[in-house]
Amino acid sequence: MYKKIMLLIVAAAFLCCIAGCSTQQTNAQMPQPAQTAVVSETEEKQEKATADIKDGNELLSDEQEQLLYNFALCYAETLRDMQPADFTGLFADENGEESFLNQTAYTVLTTVRSMSGRDLSLENAQVTYNIRSVTDYGNGITVELTEDNVQKFRHLSDESFTCNIYHKFVIADTDKGWKIKSHLHEEDFFLMAEEAWDDTSGTDYEKRAEEAVKLIVADAEENFVLKTENLNEYTETIVTKEYDREKAVEYAQQWYNKRNPEFLEYDLYGGNCQNFASQCVHAGGMDMDIKGNYTCQWKFYGKDLNLKQAASGRSYSFIGVDEFYTYAVYNSTSGLVTQPDIDLKYARKGDIIQVGAYGRWRHSLVVTDTLTDENGTQTEIILASNTADRWNYPLSAYIYTYPRLIHIDGQI
Repeated sequence: MYKKIMLLIVAAAFLCCIAGCSTQQTNAQMPQPAQTAVVSETEEKQEKATADIKDGNELLSDEQEQLLYNFALCYAETLRDMQPADFTGLFADENGEESFLNQTAYTVLTTVRSMSGRDLSLENAQVTYNIRSVTDYGNGITVELTEDNVQKFRHLSDESFTCNIYHKFVIADTDKGWKIKSHLHEEDFFLMAEEAWDDTSGTDYEKRAEEAVKLIVADAEENFVLKTENLNEYTETIVTKEYDREKAVEYAQQWYNKRNPEFLEYDLYGGNCQNFASQCVHAGGMDMDIKGNYTCQWKFYGKDLNLKQAASGRSYSFIGVDEFYTYAVYNSTSGLVTQPDIDLKYARKGDIIQVGAYGRWRHSLVVTDTLTDENGTQTEIILASNTADRWNYPLSAYIYTYPRLIHIDGQI
């Protein structure tokens, strides 16, 4: 069953799901198709928030689908307005831990984005849920789905895409209709909010939510300072093989939302981000490096770990975030020529940016473009990644607030 609604809203405001996430339907009122009436040019330019539920196998009832639609719409409006909608009315226990945890996650997202110094509200946002499976557990159902979303940031000319984000909803039929009992959203801001939540304690969930947000905010404030300290100087380097940055970006665009079968997938083993980043560098003409000890090898010839100086197996550095950084820092006799920990202003297409927050390095990203102002000053870095699968995504919008640049010059 496929349902879609396009909402036209002029003023951004704090949205309340209980009253209706600005356009939330009741359980008995299903979302209607977008109107086909002619609209004015002014109306066409108004900001939009859109939710889609794609349930081609008709696994959900109308009421169940409505609940997920309402949740997706609240998320789309949260993204668009940079204000956390009130999701609590969609939960079976509005004052329970699951309700407050979810509310905390979306508060963390908007709060950290607001700290970036840039207006990251959106011209439009679209959230699509693709239903994958439904399991009946007696008193309700477990729904597994993947999310695609499109975000049109005001400062970018093109839309930003996020794909294949896993969700698991457990929903139940209550005396108030179908409600959410628990929800898992496997995206960076949600997972980090969970960590902060677990670092609080007690049954006063409102207080725990406030403390969890404070922990993330304090970490972000510290990161904004740290990322400008202890940077290495950029130097001119000599290479024997130039890096084809355009080829690296072409590969990133081809594979950001799927997996190359020539390489093992690591989505279920901590994420595929560095594996994808290494593949992009390799696609840019950089050869595998099999020389040196295990910290100074960078290779993928097969799934099995191989620390020997041989063209077989794989190295830690090809798939691991910290391990690739270690390779970049210590490798010197062969293979990639890199400059780690230099100022972000030196970022170029095909470079790798690793981002961390809340105590550890978490993600590797591929630079696909950089934006500059009329004076040539860098204003934004545009990225692609796996797990989460993203294209044309701005660095300023990441919840991970401590970036380190690994500039790639070529190879020797």
